[in-house]
Amino acid sequence: MSNKQQASPSASEQSISRRQLLGTVGAIAGAAAFVSEPEFVPAAENTVTTQSVLQKTSIRVVAVSHTPPFHDHRAAGVNLQALREMTAKVAKERPDFICFPEACACLGNGFVKGVATAPDLEPYIAEVGKIAREFNTAMVVPFLERSKGRTYNSVPIVDRQGKLILVYRKNYPTITELGAGISPGTEIPVAECDGIRVGAAVCFDANFDHVAVELERQRARLVFWPSMYWGGQLLQHWALRYGFAVVVAYNSESAIIDMNGQYLAKQGGDTYQVRQRHLPPWAVADISLNRELYHLDYNQDKFPAIREKHGPNVDIEVWEPEGFFLLASRRPDLKVETVASEFGLETLRDYLARSVRLRNERLKS
Repeated sequence: MSNKQQASPSASEQSISRRQLLGTVGAIAGAAAFVSEPEFVPAAENTVTTQSVLQKTSIRVVAVSHTPPFHDHRAAGVNLQALREMTAKVAKERPDFICFPEACACLGNGFVKGVATAPDLEPYIAEVGKIAREFNTAMVVPFLERSKGRTYNSVPIVDRQGKLILVYRKNYPTITELGAGISPGTEIPVAECDGIRVGAAVCFDANFDHVAVELERQRARLVFWPSMYWGGQLLQHWALRYGFAVVVAYNSESAIIDMNGQYLAKQGGDTYQVRQRHLPPWAVADISLNRELYHLDYNQDKFPAIREKHGPNVDIEVWEPEGFFLLASRRPDLKVETVASEFGLETLRDYLARSVRLRNERLKS
């Protein structure tokens, strides 16, 4: 892939960027490799519930490298049958969340055509909700959203009951997208889905830390990042600095990044074993929830007392060069927040906010 050259953007419908071309080829190859797999057991036999998710210490997330064939959702009605068929395969992983790539439901024929055929939110969510209920999993299926004369690059998050939790509209579309008629969003919502605070960002947004800062401020723990490129160290920085896991859905290679900035899984259409039809075109990982990110300042001297009392029930993962550490509980009945309160630990988020507040007060004095 490193020998590919960037194509010059064009307003023509036939012009597709290098990222789209790579992603689409990877998605087609990956989907073809698993076209004969049997489908998932119906939802009635899948007993996972919201309540059981709330009792978990981890969640299972799948990031899928797949873009369905083009369909005119505006003229012919919303049709997600191809996406439903892929979900049936993915659902055998028993995920809590499934995430697909950027605007995947509308980009089978490029951005310009996608804008011209973009559906409204309500009928689109109705179809996504049917799939979520059928396979008893939360769904993140990005699309191009038509709303009040504008078109947005949107990421709706739908829970396992088929209820819309939030819609994120890409705050920073690329120049090519703007030229194709995509409008930027202005809000960065975070909400609770099945007991986890979730949010989203899209592709080019990774260049603007303001988005990550706002996700952190609202205490997001799981951020979905559908994209047309990898993200790499930009996203690893987001995860470690802002204390949330990142789910990357990209046709060439999807990934799941833990809140310590380390990759838990990488796999997609361009992965060698996927191209050889040995593995499916998605990345899957279990993400530990009972953890929090802290600064070493004012906290590190409490490590001996924490270990003395809780011993093997907690993990302290230190990132010395960065000055951070992660505190994790190994027991579902021992919340990391309880340990933090017991020993007066201040989260990185709160510590930095306090530092800014004191700085501003000093500037005024």
